[in-house]
Amino acid sequence: MFSKIMTRLFSRRAALAALLGLTGLLGLAAAPAQADPSLSPVHIWASQVRVRDCASTSCDLATTEQVTNATVQAFCQRWGGYVSDGPYDNHYWVEIITPQHHLGWVSAVYVSGGSNDGPVPGVPVETDDSPVYCEYV
Repeated sequence: MFSKIMTRLFSRRAALAALLGLTGLLGLAAAPAQADPSLSPVHIWASQVRVRDCASTSCDLATTEQVTNATVQAFCQRWGGYVSDGPYDNHYWVEIITPQHHLGWVSAVYVSGGSNDGPVPGVPVETDDSPVYCEYV
C-alpha cells in the first residue's frame, strides 16, 4: 500500500496535476499556456461519473469528485474492466485530470466520440506493442 501511494505521489503526471491545480489556485498563469501534445481534451457526457485509481470498477476511487458534463484533459487510454450503461459498452478506460485537478481513470463509455468497445479517438492508446505508456497505475 505504501509503495502504491509513493508511486502515485511521485508520478510525473501526478506532479503535473498538482502544479496545474496550484497554478490555477494562486492565479500564477501570466500568459496563456502552450498546448501539451501529450494531453487531449475529451468530453465527459454523463452525470456523476466516478474517477478510479485504475482501469476497473473494482478499483478504489481516486477522488470523491464526480465529473458531470465537463471537458477534461486526457493523457492516454488502456484496455481494462468492462463497463455497460444503457446502449453503451466498453473495455477502454481513459486517464484524465478532473476539473478539480485530480488524476484518475474513467470508463470510455462516458467519453463522447467513441464507439462501443473501441478507443476514444484522439487519445493515445497503451497496448503491449505501442510506445504509449500510461504511467499512473
